[in-house]
Amino acid sequence: KKWSELSTMTISYGHGLSATPLHLATAYAAIGNGGYKVTPTLQIQENQKYGERVISEKVAKQALTMLRSVVTEGTATMAEVPGYPVAGKTGTADKPSPTGRYYEDKVITNFAALFPANNPKYVLVVTMDEPEDNTGEEVRRTAGWTAVPVAAEIITRIAPLLGLRPQNNKDNLFRVLPAKMN
Repeated sequence: KKWSELSTMTISYGHGLSATPLHLATAYAAIGNGGYKVTPTLQIQENQKYGERVISEKVAKQALTMLRSVVTEGTATMAEVPGYPVAGKTGTADKPSPTGRYYEDKVITNFAALFPANNPKYVLVVTMDEPEDNTGEEVRRTAGWTAVPVAAEIITRIAPLLGLRPQNNKDNLFRVLPAKMN
């Protein structure tokens, strides 16, 4: 189906398309594995076979770099988990009302993540319906304040259970200096 001129404009900022969390996870898996389609399953597969190539390896690496920058310097800075680099993207959508317009104070948020970002093994998608963060002076409803902290907590708790060892980098290490002798 061909998009209308209006659809082309509104889709550019996220209106007019929808995807399930499973569709989102499948797309992120392709980014994480270098560009191959993955068929979602609940079964552990020892020798998983990838499907057809859906994006080039170069584009997958570029996308992963951009997703990492969302966590290091963008809307998902609270997703940074010490020892487990995360790459991901936030999404905040206004909820449609029965009138055909959008609610001003109701949203759906999500955060889709890959970890560890330098060699992705896992995809996590957190979706929240009408979330609110009330820790500040004003109510915050965006994904960076709602879905992202939940994802970070999940990664913090599940990464060791998945057998992932923390990755130490120079930013996570403290320098130990000998005590001065008088």
